[in-house]
Amino acid sequence: MQIHQFPVSVFRPEPPPLWYVTNGELTVGPVVTGLLIKGVNHGRVPDYCHVRTMRGNWRGLQAVREIAAQNGVPVSKLPSNAELAERMRPASRMTDEEELCDLITRLGMICTGAESGMLHYRIRERRELTTLCVLGPISKDRLKYSLPEDDLVLRSALAGKPVCGPPFGLTEDALAKRFATSRGGVGSAAMVPIYLGPGLKAMLELSRPGHAFRKDDLKRAERIAQGALRMRWS
Repeated sequence: MQIHQFPVSVFRPEPPPLWYVTNGELTVGPVVTGLLIKGVNHGRVPDYCHVRTMRGNWRGLQAVREIAAQNGVPVSKLPSNAELAERMRPASRMTDEEELCDLITRLGMICTGAESGMLHYRIRERRELTTLCVLGPISKDRLKYSLPEDDLVLRSALAGKPVCGPPFGLTEDALAKRFATSRGGVGSAAMVPIYLGPGLKAMLELSRPGHAFRKDDLKRAERIAQGALRMRWS
């Protein structure tokens, strides 16, 4: 009997973020998030300081989710894993592929805070990926069309590489153009390849007008999609 392994993530493990802190004159770091929080709590890091990750831009302290949360600053409320699992349960009873794609896309948008989303799905007996779901304030012109083999975002997915922007490059720009009609504009865009076993089964694409997507949230969306597809085909 073959053991059914849980799908492997396309996201590679990353060390926790390291922060640089500046008061406008002096810059210190890198420090881990826990040490940064201790510095804030003990008054060693004043509220007017700015922080950035090793490759990020300078931003206010309240942009660090853990600091904002403990100070009572409203942050985007994302559902718990238990809530997402409950919302995913109908996938086991779905027989319509478009309905399944709609569920996966909605849950992906919910757990990442995306404004718009679309899912390209490999229909049985077909080689290409077809756009079966488009949600949000964007044009639905792409529905039911298949992605061409030379599509840059598809090539990245076939290589098992997610796409996240900004910063934008050729592939990121190609992804952002899919959401060009979005009402709020494309401040950030992401594509998550959805694999079941060795094969690419779908591509989840997301956009929003605000800041870049967190990789932890994108990984949750990936797990949700994989789980829903496994429930559908188990």
